[in-house]
Amino acid sequence: MRLILVSNRLPVQWDGTPNVGGLATGLSSFLSHWKSQGNEVLWVGWPGKSISEKEQNHYANQMHNEHGTIPVFLKQKLADSFYNGFCNKTIWPLFHYFTAHCEFSDSTFNSYEEANEEFAKKIREIYQPGDWVWVHDYHLFLLPGILRNEFPNILMSFFLHIPFPTFEIFRLLPERFRTKILKGILGADLIGFHTQSYTQYFLRSLLRCLGIENERGIIYFQNHLTKTAAFPMGINVEQFSKYANSKECDSIANQINTNHKNLKQILSVDRLDYTKGVLQRLNAFELFLKQNPDWIKRCKLVLVLVPSRTDVSSYQSMKRAIDEKVGAINGSFGTLDWTPILYQYKGFPFEELVPLYKNTHVMLVTPFRDGMNLVAKEFLVSQKNGMLVLSEMAGASAELPEAILVNPNDVSGMANAIKEAIEIEESEILKRNEVMISRLKENSVMDWANKIYYETEETAKRNLNFQTKSISPKSDVLLPKSNRPIFILFDYDGTLVPFQSLPHLAIPSKELIESILQLSKFSNVSIAIISGRDRKFLESIFTDLPLHLIAEHGAWHKPPDLTEWNSLFYSNVDWKKEIKSHLDEFTKRVPGSFTEEKEFSLVWHFRNADPDIGLNAAREMLDELSQISSNSGFFVQRGNKIIEVREYGTGKGKAARKILPDIEQETFVFGDDTTDEDMFREIPENAITVKIGKSETIAKYRFHNTEDVHSWIGSLINHLQAVESNAT
Repeated sequence: MRLILVSNRLPVQWDGTPNVGGLATGLSSFLSHWKSQGNEVLWVGWPGKSISEKEQNHYANQMHNEHGTIPVFLKQKLADSFYNGFCNKTIWPLFHYFTAHCEFSDSTFNSYEEANEEFAKKIREIYQPGDWVWVHDYHLFLLPGILRNEFPNILMSFFLHIPFPTFEIFRLLPERFRTKILKGILGADLIGFHTQSYTQYFLRSLLRCLGIENERGIIYFQNHLTKTAAFPMGINVEQFSKYANSKECDSIANQINTNHKNLKQILSVDRLDYTKGVLQRLNAFELFLKQNPDWIKRCKLVLVLVPSRTDVSSYQSMKRAIDEKVGAINGSFGTLDWTPILYQYKGFPFEELVPLYKNTHVMLVTPFRDGMNLVAKEFLVSQKNGMLVLSEMAGASAELPEAILVNPNDVSGMANAIKEAIEIEESEILKRNEVMISRLKENSVMDWANKIYYETEETAKRNLNFQTKSISPKSDVLLPKSNRPIFILFDYDGTLVPFQSLPHLAIPSKELIESILQLSKFSNVSIAIISGRDRKFLESIFTDLPLHLIAEHGAWHKPPDLTEWNSLFYSNVDWKKEIKSHLDEFTKRVPGSFTEEKEFSLVWHFRNADPDIGLNAAREMLDELSQISSNSGFFVQRGNKIIEVREYGTGKGKAARKILPDIEQETFVFGDDTTDEDMFREIPENAITVKIGKSETIAKYRFHNTEDVHSWIGSLINHLQAVESNAT
């Protein structure tokens, strides 16, 4: 099997030298294992530099043959606007809650769209059915949707390595940006986040921005289901612990300790970025020294800062501020034989970083906001008796609660945490670290990647079952197979007419009424409209049409040849008064909602309410009413943006059974809602049942929308006309 791994940058630089750190390093052990199983890996990404057109073919062949990579060529102007523009001046600061740094530009978003299209173009060239496509990170939010439109059955995962923000932050994106981003991500079979919080923030943004609900993390959108879940990224625990216990590592660690004159080592390792809170960390260390002069000359802060975005002016300013702060602390507290901070502005290879971890007594990982932060995990598995001080804003904090958790905005709190960490008993450190290390061993990067693959495959199988039911309204499968009588049952809202903001606005077109009338004139065709609507409404819409009308989910029936309605059961509806007052209370609490009263039922509508408030109220209502409905003469059912409370004994399934003639016939049933599942379940097995919309169903087939129903009616009319013509 082939894995097509897609990320903004390739695992090697444009000249073929490996990229240190990041996704390439994190996934190396999984990719090695994947290849050892006889599978293939192709890594698609931008090489990090504009390559001239005349060199592109040669360069692409070389990168493929030597490194298994497929470069996406972006012109320098496009790359700058896409990467330095929308990615790093809009998404990066916004998703890390640095809203003051955000720029919202149509030109950079257009570049973002164009770059995602360029990635899609490259994948189109290499994709083969059966490939697993794994898209990574915020640079490529639009790519899953583009690929899904091109390859409906593609096996595809998307993983976000940075935080997903709360809805209140996410909605700061202009509507035209955020809508495309959300719809783009939904093209994947599986969307992975580092933490459950990020997953919930994404689901809430879907609800609030697009009105899309989820069922336990499963989303139905455009005839495709997507699963969302939290997958905390692990590390290669064995690689770090094995090297940490080697003689080579011990030798380097001992040398570091000698050079530092056996000082207690406090370590900070970060990429240069404003989200990392490096300056606040230095302020906290300075305050620690001021408040604890007894630790002067007894400890040392090793500050490792990895260069990043060195050509961006704001990063250059940040670097200068850090340099000045380091100089100020060393100048204020340093002596001829002791320097408080050892400052290293460079990246460290694995072989030097692990000994640094091993020799550390206190590890400071205190970003303002971080998707996960693997440095914290690397440190833990590289030693045993060092204490981790971890920001509660880092995704890793959900997995590592035994660390000393701090608020990175609280300089005083961080100074106190440094003191606690440097003075804590070694037995306590060992106890805490043992628990965290054990947890990390159970969720290595190998486990992480395998879980994502497994969940993607399982979701794709569900999608296949989901999509095999979809059928063209013009398919011969949906036409009568004999000359037997035909009985057709249509639901109304969501089946014959689309939903509207207010129920009375959902009126069929003249063309639809004419088609139904034309269909009803065939001598062997009977039609029933079976709806939750009341009698008055149905009668006003289908005046003089020779149809069965069933109102209030089967409470009332008017045959085509009668003017009077018949009750299909008897009831005194004693429960209604109490329940109506209950629903009215919710109506007062939820602006935009209203209660509709019918003879045998009550319906609470929340289509026009704030999506989040309405959905939460609906869940609360369901819970409350379900507790009091037992032996109370009514039952509660969730519908499409409604909660319906109706009399026991009513139901579309029971009503359908009562009106269907007891003869050999061809039966067709169309419905969109949970209430229509009753019909699909109760009618004879040989009936053709069709679900309209995207939710799960027991129906045999599925239409996308009401227009498909109209199209089917037209096809049936043409078919019956042809049959009559042939008969004559």
